[in-house]
Amino acid sequence: MVVVLCMIASCTGSHVKHNAIARNDAYLLTGDSLIEGDIVATTANRQFIESTLTHERLDSIIDAYAHATGNDGKRITPVGGHPWHKGKDDERFPQYNSRERLVDAISAMSVDHIAAAGSGGGFDTQSDTLALCLAIYMSLAHLDAQRSMATLKAMVSNGRVQPFDSQHMSAARLAWAVAAWEVYTATASKQWLAYAHNVLDTTLSDDCAMLQDYTTHLMHGTTGYRAEALYPTWMQNVDIISTMPLMSNVLTWKAMNVLNDMDDELQASHRHPYDAARLKASINQQLWSEVRGRYSAYLYGNIYNLRAPITDNLAQALAVLWGIAEDDRAATLIKHTPVTLVGVPVLFPLNASIEPYFACREWPMAQALWVMAAAAVGNDDMVRAGMAALLRAQALFMSRHITPQGKPRNDLLTAAANQAIMLRVIMGINFVPDGIELNPHIPTALTGSRSLTGLHHGNAVINLTIVGNGNNLTDITIHGKSIEGNFVSSTGGGIYTVKATVKPGNMGTGLTVVTTSVAPPPPPDVMWMPDSGFVTDFVTGGRYMMVSNGRFSYSLTDIAFAIPETGNHTTELSVAMANKYGFSFMAQPHVIAAGDARSIALNNDTVITADIDVSHGGQYLLQVDYTNHTRNDALMVSVNTHPQGMLFMPATHGNESAHDLAAESTGKQMSNFVTVLLMSGHNVITLSRPHIASPAATAHSITIMSR
Repeated sequence: MVVVLCMIASCTGSHVKHNAIARNDAYLLTGDSLIEGDIVATTANRQFIESTLTHERLDSIIDAYAHATGNDGKRITPVGGHPWHKGKDDERFPQYNSRERLVDAISAMSVDHIAAAGSGGGFDTQSDTLALCLAIYMSLAHLDAQRSMATLKAMVSNGRVQPFDSQHMSAARLAWAVAAWEVYTATASKQWLAYAHNVLDTTLSDDCAMLQDYTTHLMHGTTGYRAEALYPTWMQNVDIISTMPLMSNVLTWKAMNVLNDMDDELQASHRHPYDAARLKASINQQLWSEVRGRYSAYLYGNIYNLRAPITDNLAQALAVLWGIAEDDRAATLIKHTPVTLVGVPVLFPLNASIEPYFACREWPMAQALWVMAAAAVGNDDMVRAGMAALLRAQALFMSRHITPQGKPRNDLLTAAANQAIMLRVIMGINFVPDGIELNPHIPTALTGSRSLTGLHHGNAVINLTIVGNGNNLTDITIHGKSIEGNFVSSTGGGIYTVKATVKPGNMGTGLTVVTTSVAPPPPPDVMWMPDSGFVTDFVTGGRYMMVSNGRFSYSLTDIAFAIPETGNHTTELSVAMANKYGFSFMAQPHVIAAGDARSIALNNDTVITADIDVSHGGQYLLQVDYTNHTRNDALMVSVNTHPQGMLFMPATHGNESAHDLAAESTGKQMSNFVTVLLMSGHNVITLSRPHIASPAATAHSITIMSR
């Protein structure tokens, strides 16, 4: 069932002293209280959050979540329970104050957690480093620039950002670029900028050489999420690495632009081989679904690409914030992407259940970035709903230091997300090297004035007060004198007293909320024969579609089906199932090689060469079989000296699919396919390792077939 969330302007009740920030079937949030059934969290003095949450009531919340996600048999056990009390004010951090006492208390709590996080001069780099880089980008760089700088330096070795998973098959490390840029805008340090420029230039060069697809112009690689939450169970390492994720491509596009911005600041020439405009166009052409009004999380398939039936909301928010999704597309995405009563899901629909927010490190990042994106397109309903979801979670769980047993708490990431909403949305600050730009979006339920004092920017300290609500900035004064525009320079140093006035403007509305499970069916299990196929888990009355070369082809009405004629070209077949919520992931693809497929044994010299003669020039497919039991490896494919793509040869990870059981019996695995262009007659194929790949795999033979 899909419903529209109802936000109201006022309500009554014994605990309510302010207009409702948000109200739905799950909870009510006002400026003073969070009320969820019989649970009340409130504060009288901003120093302590009182709560009626008990262990028994927490158990019922977790049980309800497990039942709603169909995960009753895998229950989490919460631990913790000591309440938060405000610590001593730390002059490093700005202080937020408004007439909404609970909002103020949660802001103070998040500052306390940031102050206590990390050791050795930086933040804790043992946590999810993708999320940590995004946290630095959103708020930490401007709350504690020195610790943010130290944290980013700790991620660098040999002049490049180290892979987050220790095995380089992901562009997720390029989140370092936006974090490094924000540290520069906070400090204006040219020394840091020169260092970051060199690191980013080297890292981006590595990633583009390793992961760029020469056919689609998109980036391959993993996303950094847990595999079971994002990929169908039949996918192996090589299948996952071969996907082209929205997250990797958004981060790569942004890194290209950050590198150019660094060039401008350093007054250096732009001598980079990157085509950011082409990458942006490829993202919008190939990952955007016009029917659904949102991006797919990734493209997948052995040869032909199909959009995954799942959405990555963390990456979608970045696409809106950074201008990859523009104008109507951005507004459509924010309005029509389904959210839940208690927040924006990181992935939608969920392929596997994710525990409540305090066990999922990406969750607070998704909430904050989604609110920032909603503010960018002016959708007040989504700003209120997203902000309320994060405040609810903190008032209920973070205020009691509750965490799942055996898992680290994500206090730092949640605190950074909270501060991002305060800094970037409510106070509307966009940080640039020589000052700040103000574009506040204060939900209409928040009234009165609010202040942020002690914000350090470069050599200046900014004390900012905003009066009113809405997103229409009507006036800015510095030391009582009105200025034109929305820019406040900080180059002069000293203390700046800034006051801004806002009123409701042309704000958009509308959001789509789901209150029941909306998951598509699981992918079918298909057994392939030379001339036929069988859906072994066939459901009578189920809707099945043949997938042929990346397109939905025709309906299947029986457990058995005939394999269609394939002609003289290699064909990729699969089957997908559909219900009212959409198509499943397709079953593990079945590749039928063209008649002239041939295999050539390889030596394993440092540079491997193979000679091939073909009667007709055109596109061909190339794949190697290999053994690898240690770490990820890859080979660059060149044909007649022209680079064509990368053969990924990752280590096995032991899923018990039929493909892997066969591979275990021979000790061999199959790489991905690379499309190459061969000339009529003689061709020389060269396989060489990129300099960032360590020899770990042995390639035994190369197979070539007509595409």
